[in-house]
Amino acid sequence: PVACYRQVHISFHEFSQMAIFHAAMLVADAAVEAASLVWMELAMFAAAALIYALFVGGGGVPFSFFPLGAAAGGGAKAGRGGSEGKGNGRRPSDAELGKHSAQEDHKRLMAEWEQAKGLQEAPQLDLMKVLDAMQKLAKSTADIAAELRSALAANPALLAGIATLPSALLRDDSVEMLDVILCILEEHGQEADIAAHAGLMAAQLRRRDYVGVAKTAARLQSEALTPRMRAILIAAATHRGCLDEALHHLQQMAEPAEGAKSPIASNVALQILSLAARAQRTAETTHELQRMRACIDAKSFDDLLTAESRRLKCLSACRELLEAGTALEVPRGSNAYHAMARALGQAGDPEGLRSLLQELEAEAKNGPTGIAVSEPLALALLEATRAVRDGNLAFHVLDLHRLACAGAPGGKVLCAVCGTLAACDLDDDACDFYEKELVSKGVSSDWALRSSVLTSALIQSATKIGRTELAQRLSELASAAKSGSVGSSGGSAGSGSSSEIQRHVAMIKAHTRERDLNSAAGVFSKLQASGVPLTCVIYNCFLDACVQCGDVERAVAHFDDMKRLNCVDVVGYNTLLKAFLSRGCTEKARDLVKEMNARGLQANKVTYNELLHAKVVAKDRHGVWEHVSEMQAAGVRPNSVTCSILLKLLAANSTPSEVHRVIELIEQIEEPLDEVLFSSIIEACIRIKQLDQLSNLMRRFRQQGSFVKLPAPTYGSMIKAYGQAGDVARVNELWQEMEEHCVKPTAITLGCMVEALVTNGHAQEAWDLVHKQLENEERRGCINTVIYSTVLKGFAVTRQIEKVFVAYEEMRAKDIPCNTITYNTLLDACAKCNAMSRASKLLEDMAASCVEPDIITYSTIVKGYCVEGDVDRAFKVLEDMKSDDKFSPDEIMYNSILDGCAKQHRVDDALRVLEEMKAAGISPSNYTLSILVKILGHARRLGQAFRMVEDLSKENGFRPNVQVYTCLVQACVLNKKLERALSLHDTMVADVGSAIDDKFYAVLARGCLQLHQPLKAIEIVRAAYQLPGHGLAASAKKNGAPVGVEARTLEELVGRLQHGSKAEQEALTQLNADLLELRGFRLADAQGASMGARRRG
Repeated sequence: PVACYRQVHISFHEFSQMAIFHAAMLVADAAVEAASLVWMELAMFAAAALIYALFVGGGGVPFSFFPLGAAAGGGAKAGRGGSEGKGNGRRPSDAELGKHSAQEDHKRLMAEWEQAKGLQEAPQLDLMKVLDAMQKLAKSTADIAAELRSALAANPALLAGIATLPSALLRDDSVEMLDVILCILEEHGQEADIAAHAGLMAAQLRRRDYVGVAKTAARLQSEALTPRMRAILIAAATHRGCLDEALHHLQQMAEPAEGAKSPIASNVALQILSLAARAQRTAETTHELQRMRACIDAKSFDDLLTAESRRLKCLSACRELLEAGTALEVPRGSNAYHAMARALGQAGDPEGLRSLLQELEAEAKNGPTGIAVSEPLALALLEATRAVRDGNLAFHVLDLHRLACAGAPGGKVLCAVCGTLAACDLDDDACDFYEKELVSKGVSSDWALRSSVLTSALIQSATKIGRTELAQRLSELASAAKSGSVGSSGGSAGSGSSSEIQRHVAMIKAHTRERDLNSAAGVFSKLQASGVPLTCVIYNCFLDACVQCGDVERAVAHFDDMKRLNCVDVVGYNTLLKAFLSRGCTEKARDLVKEMNARGLQANKVTYNELLHAKVVAKDRHGVWEHVSEMQAAGVRPNSVTCSILLKLLAANSTPSEVHRVIELIEQIEEPLDEVLFSSIIEACIRIKQLDQLSNLMRRFRQQGSFVKLPAPTYGSMIKAYGQAGDVARVNELWQEMEEHCVKPTAITLGCMVEALVTNGHAQEAWDLVHKQLENEERRGCINTVIYSTVLKGFAVTRQIEKVFVAYEEMRAKDIPCNTITYNTLLDACAKCNAMSRASKLLEDMAASCVEPDIITYSTIVKGYCVEGDVDRAFKVLEDMKSDDKFSPDEIMYNSILDGCAKQHRVDDALRVLEEMKAAGISPSNYTLSILVKILGHARRLGQAFRMVEDLSKENGFRPNVQVYTCLVQACVLNKKLERALSLHDTMVADVGSAIDDKFYAVLARGCLQLHQPLKAIEIVRAAYQLPGHGLAASAKKNGAPVGVEARTLEELVGRLQHGSKAEQEALTQLNADLLELRGFRLADAQGASMGARRRG
């Protein structure tokens, strides 16, 4: 029993312990579950609050959630609002709550910023938002700068975050803040962010803060300034009128790559040129702009030229600007010639004016693309003619103007010509011109009304030469003009309706010149209302006024009235026809001509000339010859204007029959050939490259006695054309003809003659000609730098180095200035003749003459030293040029260095030059690649050569050409890798874009012979001539012609195989037979051709 009791007791005790343990566990689980529920509720509440704050902005958050200060403030404001808002305790608006929340966000950011300042590490804080918060809290830029500086002093780790700000500020166009940040970064030794500085300078330029641009750049090292930054500095300097500063930055800029856009904007280039003109430094500035390939708009340049010529009133300044325009390839407009005419007149330079007219004559020959001597330009030229007192030039001006106005100059120009003749004391010419041109065209009365000064001058001329009758008539005309009644044609005062009509004609013309059509219409209406019988003259006068003023609709309406009144004639139809054609209304013009014929009015020369001119401008050849046929059928013979128009039609693609037809029409002209027409004939023959036709024409006109005395520029054009064609005999004939006709050559004409002789290998004759001109006092001034430089070039090409330097010393002895081109020519001669020992003396002379070297100078010197084998000296020149910081090496210079390294087998130097070339941003070309392949081939680095061809061509986007592949073949042969050379052939022929030449096959065949594979050489020849029986790949080009092999290689192959084995001799015999059967020649023919070529060599 006791044992049982103990057992039961122990069991009960154990059960009690277990029950207590399970109860404790249950209580713990309940507590954990309750805590988790509470935690989940708190987490959900926090997430909701966060989402609400992020997406709603706290607009509806109860005021009790704000910090105490804010709540109190809010309560105070609410209280005030309540008292002011009628005590209704209104709820704040969403805008007010949003603003309040934003203010609190800014303050929160500032609180975090204050904490960050006290840390020792970089905080996780968006500094751009901090800057924005500072600005929104009304802190000035200076205050923000001070704040940032103090923060950096407290926590230097903030610098990394501040360094990220410039790009964001640049994006936001926050210029002032960006400037501050960049300054702070520089103060703490942070490396300058070039992109940020460039962006800041661009923004300052946009805001016209030109001083700020300069200050920003001043904080950087000069070598850190990029081309874009230099361009910005140049623009800012020009706006401040600082030419020296602009030129300094221009000189620091590297020349843009070929085909790249100029970094200098067109308007900036124009401003620089304007500053240079005022400072009389145009030439220096033009050189820099030209080097930077600056482009200037033609119209803007014309405006500049006009403004500066009026302001400077200096011929040399005007000429320099014109030369600048030519150098910068700005097309010359009529304003340029207008300004030059004004300057020449002010300077009293008749020779200069004569040259200007010759230029305009050349422009007239260009047809629609040339500069036409319009009325304003003609008047300016006549004013200059009057100023230089050379009345004979007035006729030249008039001839040029006739070409521009279809042979019908206006009264204003005619009057100006007459007045110029009188002012230049050409009394007979002035009086004759008055009677033939002014009186016959009814212009005399109009002129008398407008210019009493010219009337008096002409009366004096008539009196001086004893033409009393004309003087009397002019006096009567002047008296009538003063009384308001001008006489009829001839100048005599009339009466009645004719006198009244003439007076009104003059008034309408006067208003037309002023483009005042309303006043002209008032005069015409007043005459109609007066009851005076109206004639075709007055109707045509008002019709012309409508056309000249551009009111074609009114002209058509007026012409309808004329037809209704049956008061129309050919003059009226021609006037309206010109209006239609000038506006491209060809259908209306055609209908008008039909209507004229239906009225029984015969079209005259003016009618057909207008029609022909329109067709030539439209390049409608068929239409031109249709009108010519109509003209011939109507019995209207062509005049010089007709032929000048037709000559513009001729081009390089003109058929022989078309050329012959134009010449036939020229021969039908009734009046004698004038200088302008003959010059047009010459220009057309040169343009269509029919010099034989030109020679025949000149011979024929000379036999007919209609040959005119040609000006020197026309002879220059012919000499140049025949020189380019290689006809030296005809060149000499033309020069002799000039001498016989006593035509004084200009510097340009003489330059054309010297160039023609030098180009054709007659440098000594050219030099003798120069000496002959120097003996002539009048012609000595024509010898200039260009002519002597051409002679130097001629001797350099023929490698007569001693004559080169004799001519150079003679040039210096005669005080003919040497320019950069002259010295470059001399240095090139030294390079070609292995006489670089003379180069140092030339450079000394160059410096003494204050002639600046250019990139061509350095390239020529480098090339010369490399040709002589002095590569180290070439490297020294290259380093000197780079240290001078004026020029950057170009591809030509680097290729010259590489070529020198190739000749000296300096592989490492060549590879270093290639890397330097790449670093400078200069792309290697096929020529560069061929040199590198040669170098690597000789160095037994064949694999590297193949890799370089592949890598460089891919990197620079070009296809290796046949020269590169030829060099690769040579490299394979040198390295005894014939199979690899043959695989190059297969690669090339598989590429349709590649072109194999006879040189490639020659090198490949010769390589086979060198590697003792003559039968493989036979296969190469068969492949070259597309013969069967070879194992090489066939060309991918369909129907391609056989390329062949160089004759000398064939000769070498024949000589080798003729003394070879029996198999080689049989292969040669079979090759010979196939060539004869399929290609029509034998190897012996090629061998003979090779020997002949060597004898000629």
